[in-house]
Amino acid sequence: MGNNTADMQERPAPFFDGGNPGSLLRLFSLLSVLSVVIILLLVGYGVYRIYSHEMIREAEQAAVAVGEAIFAQEHRVLLADDAGDSMRIQVARENFAGLDERMRNYLRPFHIFKIKVFSRDGAIAYSTDHTIIGQVDSGNAKLERVLRSGEVISNLESKDEVRDLAGEQRFDADVVETYLPIRAAGRIVGSFEVYVDVTPTRARIFNALVLSAAVLFSVLVAVFASLYVLMRKGALELKTAQDELRKLASTDVLTGLFNRRYVMTRASEEYSRVRRERSRRENSGNISNISFIMADLDHFKRINDSHGHLVGDEILRAVSARLRSVARNYDIIGRYGGEEFLIVLPNSDLKDAKLAAERMRREVESAPVNVGANAFKVTVSLGVACSVPGDADEFAAIARADQALYKAKAEGRNRMAWI
Repeated sequence: MGNNTADMQERPAPFFDGGNPGSLLRLFSLLSVLSVVIILLLVGYGVYRIYSHEMIREAEQAAVAVGEAIFAQEHRVLLADDAGDSMRIQVARENFAGLDERMRNYLRPFHIFKIKVFSRDGAIAYSTDHTIIGQVDSGNAKLERVLRSGEVISNLESKDEVRDLAGEQRFDADVVETYLPIRAAGRIVGSFEVYVDVTPTRARIFNALVLSAAVLFSVLVAVFASLYVLMRKGALELKTAQDELRKLASTDVLTGLFNRRYVMTRASEEYSRVRRERSRRENSGNISNISFIMADLDHFKRINDSHGHLVGDEILRAVSARLRSVARNYDIIGRYGGEEFLIVLPNSDLKDAKLAAERMRREVESAPVNVGANAFKVTVSLGVACSVPGDADEFAAIARADQALYKAKAEGRNRMAWI
């Protein structure tokens, strides 16, 4: 049976073709990979945010509890009387050493790096880091909000360098920085800033996140792989059904050759290709041609009338097989109607077509066709024609081949004629 033309073979297949099960399977594979990546990213981000929020909340609670405990124990050291019987944050320098020692005792169990005590005007009245005492933290929006509204503000920070309670430098530390108000006599007089070390906790979160992602990835791969197997099986079954439908749509059920509609479609395609090639090559002298053979069984009606249609069908099948056996792989053979056949010969001139027709004639008469206990001598008449540049379409050459067929019959049958 015929192959596709070179032009059709060179056309790249689209990545997605809604009618192609293989294309749908490729699309499913791509969407599965994208889905796995997106799910992992979204779930990973969501889990990280949940764990981080919980970590910050716990660190904030610890900071608030520590700040309240420190103020309850150290308010006499931290507060000084202001004019008008009001209180303000102020720590005498001579109290630094004792306060440092007590702070270390207070803070060490809570994994706190550092604590600052701000006065109402944003100045650092005390810190476990003495180098910053007295500085004014101007432009600190979080501190200003705490001093103004009395709310507690916490956020996660990554510090390239921070000094701990022992005065040692720590690098690449993760801390929760919490600002909480200091109240005295019913008013806000200052703020604590507490650095809680969450580096180990964040490392555990990261490890848990990696483990969760690995488990989720395994589950997703298993799910999508199972779906892929099912879809692949369905796609193969669908492709088989489509191939069968295409075959049925293009094949003559009795003979297994192409049916008339398909062979005429292919004849039109091949003729259009020849016309394009002629336009490109007309100056080179290398002109492409297409030829046609019309073939008709001799005295077939007599066989049907004498022996019945079932015998006639068997003979048609046998002749079809013989025609196909001597045709080239890319020749297109179709049942044109009844006992008549049309053979399309791409890239063939009249000489090639005459040789092909003679091979077919000899093959058909080479041996009797056995049907049951009967042996039938079968012959075929053939008409040959080649397209010429003046033809308007493929029908002109086919009509000449049909005329040549009648000429062969008129001259005695079991022969080949041409026009």
